[in-house]
Amino acid sequence: MASSAINVGKRKPAQLDAGTPDGGKLHRMLTNMLAARNRQVTALVAVIAELLDDDPALQLECRKEVAQRQEHLPRWIASLSQVNVHRAARRTDVFGDVDEIAIGAQLTGGHGLTVVVRLDHNRFSSVTDIAVVPEPIDEALARIAEPGAEYDVVEMNLADARAWIENAVKKPLFARDADRWMPNRPLATWLISRLPEDGTGRSPSMDWASAEELCDRFFASNSSAPFNGRAYRDQLLELFETGTEDPLRWSEIRVRDVLRNPPYYDDDTPFEVALDVPDLLRAFIPYAHAQSGIGDELTSRTLAVIDELRSSYRRELTREAHEFWGYGDVG
Repeated sequence: MASSAINVGKRKPAQLDAGTPDGGKLHRMLTNMLAARNRQVTALVAVIAELLDDDPALQLECRKEVAQRQEHLPRWIASLSQVNVHRAARRTDVFGDVDEIAIGAQLTGGHGLTVVVRLDHNRFSSVTDIAVVPEPIDEALARIAEPGAEYDVVEMNLADARAWIENAVKKPLFARDADRWMPNRPLATWLISRLPEDGTGRSPSMDWASAEELCDRFFASNSSAPFNGRAYRDQLLELFETGTEDPLRWSEIRVRDVLRNPPYYDDDTPFEVALDVPDLLRAFIPYAHAQSGIGDELTSRTLAVIDELRSSYRRELTREAHEFWGYGDVG
């Protein structure tokens, strides 16, 4: 409830631009809340005060008000600053599309709390969900563990977990259902601020030199026929920069994003090469998955998306070429 209240108080009105936050909204909301003098409101304001690390002046004002009321509050509320954030784990899918970072904490009295932050690497590694689970992290991870599932769970250094999440929070917001999880953001931010600093953020999926070597090996293999010429190599390197930017892992989601948004055709890419992107991917993906260990069943699902969208991709690209460059009957 405290986290939700802070989220509402900091939400920018529609008429304000992104660079003009309504700094007084939360203060006005708390002033109205404090007009009710009862133990329940006092408890809520005490928790809000703890979560307001990024607003020291308002935090101090709330704490003074709570102290003046001399209410007897539960020990776990009075001891929130002593929260023990003790474990971080990362759950990732086989394609590397998504990472879910679970942060485990223990409040005074033994209450367990787990915050799970979902990072979508097809959306610039931005945050697309935050879940709060009122149970210890061991239990939370055990519930989501599925034998044979396409996920791996690995332990994370606490400082690294903070770096991953803080870097993601800075990215643009792409989630369509953000209103569902944004109320959890203040709580997650407060908990993450309790983690040690100077961690290492997420590393690139592959360095550019290795990507070029992979590209060279592919075009030296039989799998690359009939895609001959430098332009196809350049096109494949551009495709490496889509989605998760991992040349060796191609999920249904990543391929669907590529083929539903044909690149704006320009003079640097021959039209016939751009038109062959679905076929080029269909040849390259089995080659890449054989090296990354992704099995035939998952590869087949990805290839099925290519088959589904191939015709619509070519139609859209042809339309763009005609609209922007005045081509007549192309493709």
